[in-house]
Amino acid sequence: MRPLGYSLVCGVALVLASAAALAQTPAGQNLLWAFPVASAVVNKPPSPLIKGPQRISGSTQRYTQEQLDRVDMAVDWFPKSHAPMPAIVRDGARDGGWACGSCHLANGMGHPESADLTGLSPTYFMKTMGELRSGARKDPIRMTAIAKALSVQDLRQAAAYFATLKPVPHWTKVVETNSVPKTYLGPGRMRFIDPAGGREPIGDRIITVPQNVLKARARDPRSGFIAYVPPGSLQRGKALARGAGGTLPSCASCHGAGLKGKGAAPMIAGQHPIYLARQLYDFKTGARNGPDAQLMKPIAAALNDKDIIALSAYVASLRR
Repeated sequence: MRPLGYSLVCGVALVLASAAALAQTPAGQNLLWAFPVASAVVNKPPSPLIKGPQRISGSTQRYTQEQLDRVDMAVDWFPKSHAPMPAIVRDGARDGGWACGSCHLANGMGHPESADLTGLSPTYFMKTMGELRSGARKDPIRMTAIAKALSVQDLRQAAAYFATLKPVPHWTKVVETNSVPKTYLGPGRMRFIDPAGGREPIGDRIITVPQNVLKARARDPRSGFIAYVPPGSLQRGKALARGAGGTLPSCASCHGAGLKGKGAAPMIAGQHPIYLARQLYDFKTGARNGPDAQLMKPIAAALNDKDIIALSAYVASLRR
């Protein structure tokens, strides 16, 4: 287990890596809504700091906010609700300081700045981490370094663990709207509604905020997010997912009925919409360049910004 001060060191490292993360986005585009980088984080707590150990309903565990904010340990409010957590998931000592469960949560659902890993096949998980290790897939803000630091045995244990987890229903609620509350990137690169109030046009963005700020800050595994998307996104995204009148292959042709995964293709239904958007942009820019990426590159190249937002919103709205 790393000392408490280690999380501060990690935070500094993230700031240094943020410029590289921005390099993944298409030149000249402001995609901070999809690529939340540490250098844009505002040091403004979204809610009053709770001093001392915190608790959530139904759990016997206790954590301080300092523990909740650490990246080198995973918070586990309900340890009896899932299979035993492997060391690599609960403790960052093996991979350079990041415990898998600190970002992806003990339940695997993750926060918008990470990914939902629940139910991923171990084969797909291992292939993805292999691409991150080789550089075929790039995530300079965090995952590239983590993948290179892990042993194959650690990867197998993490893969087996996340494969056993079941998705939390309605983790992300997708809502179409013309305007959104003013927000900012706060602790953990999570987007929060600004306590100062106010609204602004949504434009060509997906704005994801916690359903409950205190529960999100506490990494409550039962409390998810609201993703605001432009009006018409779901209908447009549905048409794109079905092949856009024959101009694109349907998503189901690879990802299966309901986009719940098929063969080597992963489940994408219900995934965080800004995570989905990041992947589509990464296919366009070449940040994802493994063998399977060759199938997605021409599809992503045919999508404009509105298409990416719409497709990501629709896929995220699907239930598993």
